[in-house]
Amino acid sequence: MKKVITIDLNNFNEKDLQDYSKMLNRYFKRRWRIMLFFLCVSCGVQQETSKDYLKKMPKEFQGSFYDNLETVGTFKENEVTRSFMKNLTSSNVNYNKPIMVKIQRNNLFLKFEDTNSKSYVLQFYGKRDKNKFVFYTNYKTVSVPLILVIKEMVKYEIKLTQNNEIVFTNNSKNSGMLLFFGDGRSYGFEYQFKLLE
Repeated sequence: MKKVITIDLNNFNEKDLQDYSKMLNRYFKRRWRIMLFFLCVSCGVQQETSKDYLKKMPKEFQGSFYDNLETVGTFKENEVTRSFMKNLTSSNVNYNKPIMVKIQRNNLFLKFEDTNSKSYVLQFYGKRDKNKFVFYTNYKTVSVPLILVIKEMVKYEIKLTQNNEIVFTNNSKNSGMLLFFGDGRSYGFEYQFKLLE
């Protein structure tokens, strides 16, 4: 049985810190292969999707669609609703009017009206890919190297289908790491709308 040594922190000095550092160095020198293995191995979930139904995203795109307010459930006798525009703005969107979408170079413009007939234009800066346009509404990273890493990200992808539809995919990821321990979660929604002629 090992002897447990307890030391009062008031008596902690520089020599104790050096001794502790030497002890850690000896420990990691003996177990460097195991530590290297844990640093190189990562877990990931890959979800392969078919991209055959997608059209190439043009350089300039303009269209309009009707967003719909979905009822997800009820909570304390109140309806819980979800919609694409509800994720992007806190205004009361008029769902009876079409939403205009316009992509110019690396800019996305979403024009809509609220219930008081007041027009709004949301502008997002993004990046064009071969089959999609990608933009972020939140991208935050806090990093203290080798000790702490926290990452929050809300990413949207816009894709066009062969069936004259526009697809908005929302991917949210939250992850963190403290020393060698990490955890995270991700979730996403896909909103698919018929483009108006």
